[in-house]
Amino acid sequence: MLWSRRTTESDGTTVIDLRAIAGHPGRLSFSEGVSTSRMTHVTCTVRKVDHADIVLDMPSVGVRPAPESAVILEVATGRELLQCFTSVRAMGRGSEVVLRTPARPHVVQRRRFPRVDLFLGITLHTPDRPIEEVAAQLINLSMDGCACVMVEPLQPGTDLNLNLSNLGFHPAEVRAVVRRCSPSPSRLWIIGLQFQPLLPEQELYRGKYLADYVDLQAP
Repeated sequence: MLWSRRTTESDGTTVIDLRAIAGHPGRLSFSEGVSTSRMTHVTCTVRKVDHADIVLDMPSVGVRPAPESAVILEVATGRELLQCFTSVRAMGRGSEVVLRTPARPHVVQRRRFPRVDLFLGITLHTPDRPIEEVAAQLINLSMDGCACVMVEPLQPGTDLNLNLSNLGFHPAEVRAVVRRCSPSPSRLWIIGLQFQPLLPEQELYRGKYLADYVDLQAP
């Protein structure tokens, strides 16, 4: 069963075991109507995967895909962003939506994300300044965390709240922990941060942002 093997095809496409995405948050994208090009994006959770079906839990309110409509399921897992191009088999009871499990190897794509360099102003809150915003310069971003430059050092293990609205995150507030702090030649401090568990929509945005950035930098 191609859907359940981890192999690399001759065109570079990697087939990954889809059963590994059960329990992960995801995003389902679909057109709201046959005659429109507008895409709707809805957060979901992958409940179960087998050789025939991918069962999702979706919000009980809002727009939903129609039976037999084409959809794109995206799931961020660790350092990977998986994309499944498939269709709706049935609408189950309550919040359940059943998709067809992709059968051909090229419908599942696996992508590893490098650490990408950025230069973007952000703000954060430290434990000793819970109300006052502290300015920082974001210098790189990865699936695991980020690094920024600050005028003052921070102790490793310090919990922070980052405001990543300038990066497009919504909600903008992200929790992180200081993992390293080292001086720079310019007498500033380079702070290495590890993200704490993100909301499903934040996880997906982070994966898409990095994937799009890598695509833009590709020759």
